[in-house]
Amino acid sequence: MTNRTCRLGRNPFLPFLCALAASAALTACGGGGGGGGGDDDDTCPISFAYRPDTSVNSVFVAGGWNNYDRSAHKLNGPDATGTYSIELNVPAGEWGYFFLVDGVKTLDPGVDTMVDEGQSYSKADVFCDGTVVPASISLAVDAASIRKERTADGGIFEAAIQVSSKGDISGLKASASLRTSSSGAIRSLEPSEISLGADNQSISIHLKGLADGKYTVKVEAANGSHHADVVLPFWVEEEDFSFYDGALYMVLTDRFRNGDPSNDQPVQGSETPANFQGGDLNGITQAINEGYFDKLGVKSLWITPWQMQPNKAYDDYITDSFTAHVSGYHGYWPIRAREVEPRFGGAEALREMVQAAHAKGIRIIMDTVLNHVHEDHEYMTSHPDWFRTSAICKEINWSDPIGCMFTSYMPDINWTKPETANQFLSDVEWWVEEFDLDGLRVDAVKHMEDNVMGMLGTRMRNRFETAGTDFFMFGETYDGDVGNLNKYIGNGQLDGQFDFRRYFDGASSAFLNDGQGLSDVNRSTWDSINSFGDAMMVTFIGSHDVARVISRSDPDNVGYTGATWGAEYLPRQSTNQLAYDRVWMAMVHLMTTPGVPLIYYGDEYGEEGGSDPDNRHFMKTEAQLSGQQKNQLERMRRLGQARSTLRGFKGGRFETMWVNQEQWGEGHGNLWAYVRWDPQNDPRHNALVVMNLTENTWTNVELHSRDADSLKLSDLGWTSGTVKDYLSGTEYQIHDSAITVDVPARGAVILGLK
Repeated sequence: MTNRTCRLGRNPFLPFLCALAASAALTACGGGGGGGGGDDDDTCPISFAYRPDTSVNSVFVAGGWNNYDRSAHKLNGPDATGTYSIELNVPAGEWGYFFLVDGVKTLDPGVDTMVDEGQSYSKADVFCDGTVVPASISLAVDAASIRKERTADGGIFEAAIQVSSKGDISGLKASASLRTSSSGAIRSLEPSEISLGADNQSISIHLKGLADGKYTVKVEAANGSHHADVVLPFWVEEEDFSFYDGALYMVLTDRFRNGDPSNDQPVQGSETPANFQGGDLNGITQAINEGYFDKLGVKSLWITPWQMQPNKAYDDYITDSFTAHVSGYHGYWPIRAREVEPRFGGAEALREMVQAAHAKGIRIIMDTVLNHVHEDHEYMTSHPDWFRTSAICKEINWSDPIGCMFTSYMPDINWTKPETANQFLSDVEWWVEEFDLDGLRVDAVKHMEDNVMGMLGTRMRNRFETAGTDFFMFGETYDGDVGNLNKYIGNGQLDGQFDFRRYFDGASSAFLNDGQGLSDVNRSTWDSINSFGDAMMVTFIGSHDVARVISRSDPDNVGYTGATWGAEYLPRQSTNQLAYDRVWMAMVHLMTTPGVPLIYYGDEYGEEGGSDPDNRHFMKTEAQLSGQQKNQLERMRRLGQARSTLRGFKGGRFETMWVNQEQWGEGHGNLWAYVRWDPQNDPRHNALVVMNLTENTWTNVELHSRDADSLKLSDLGWTSGTVKDYLSGTEYQIHDSAITVDVPARGAVILGLK
């Protein structure tokens, strides 16, 4: 017979690679068909199978052989393994197909794709003359096989990868490479480091003698024209890392440090406060190498978006007498999907920055913009139907927050289109893999369709948590409602969100303006714990979206914090020590209570500022700081070191010891004691914190049980010996299972057992 290649008819549906951890297989069987010179009656049996990761109601297969009829072929199942399957008789030839999973078009994982008239399909080669078709393959990591160990002779890493197929894989070939993150070096694994099982159904990895740092093994398998790969990112380090281990630091790249003046290029026509001012990725690298973040106890960096921005200014703030012209210095107006802004140093600068961070064990979080693009984005030119441009949010009073545009030049991404979703998810995956990133901060979560976080989270975890390394994903949902925050957490979605509940409720008013007492802060802390459970919430007191925290804390400047433009209306550098002490108390609270604490660049020394863009000044050097700012920076460093030293702060359980009931403002309590328990139950890593909200040193504070049911010092394993205050260095002796300490005015002690 004559084998035929059948051209696919135009598919009215867009392709979509659903982010499910699914196993699927296709097998074309020889025989059947008979002779006849290839007339249209020649068919042969072909089997389809699909195993979804979660429960589904129905699975169909649609193919070019019947013009992609979506209801013709319903798969049977699920069987005991959760697999849906069907066997069909299909005419010989080359066919495109896809699965319809609960109505959602899904390509077949691990199977080659083909493109016709711009549309993508899974590819099936069907022969009826006995020809053996190479089997489609997929790779899956056996989680139980992962071994990561740090020994005196270097790190050891072992893993087993399962090869899944229903057809002939006798010709399977496997290879693997190892990327060392701190240097960027990539090498092929030696024969002693990779082995293919005798039945070609498993691939084993054996590495040893690895220095401390991050690595990624990429395993690839090929069988005829079919190809599959899997990546395994892992770290060799003294202790397993958690994003709770230290502070998260937000870098607004253009305003942090100018490491390479040769790439400076302001946008013509933009006012300076909203123009490119020269900060770049090279400057961040310099700060990493100098140990700036190490001194603050910072363990992860959230970097504002680095994609290419438009080279022109836009009208923004408009009054009868003034129009502000702004640029994309902040990075939130992407015009290219996979290109780094040249003003920030380009791709090489990004690569070098990540390598420098990983050499110090610091993780890099990419700010991810998935709600919108800029009107000059390349996809607006090639695929304008991927975007919604009919309504501006303010003009419709935010009645459709998902479908409206933030401004007229920011088209809204339409995630209901499968091809759109697949492309933007693929772009994020490319950034993470290409530049070896460690997590995502997702912008404007509530302005996207509800299923986007599930698609994003599942796809990223399936790709980058294969070796047990956490890939941290947290979102920005500007809302204090617990239900709206929890809506996008868990169930394969985000790990956590910015804790706007705590930001709005308790901490801000208690510390920044004395509106509440410490009993209210204690309550709001417990409300957060009870509301979000195990979610990794990011706690914060300042960000790029609100006026600077020092200005909000300063009685001399708070009246100016709503201003955006005009030097005469904007907050001045704070000289009132009360403002610094208020911020200090807020920072102690963030750094010692549950959550991943955020430091917004410049808040560590008290950078002033009103509303956007005045809250985004260029970072001062230490030589430019005032005496008060230098003192603030120094005690922030002591606080950061305390947090990164005592394991109790690294995700340890929180427990209130007591809050006194002295009247204070509208709340109660101006002295608060609480404990963070070491997850490994070592008394030397339990932490006891006492905060004093008054304007005077509180002397001779007795830290012991106030009643029979309350927490006792002996419960911490502190029955005798010496405790140290990690902020002042002062030591105290334990007598009769109690300690007496002095707590400084508008300050705290952080106690640990020596």
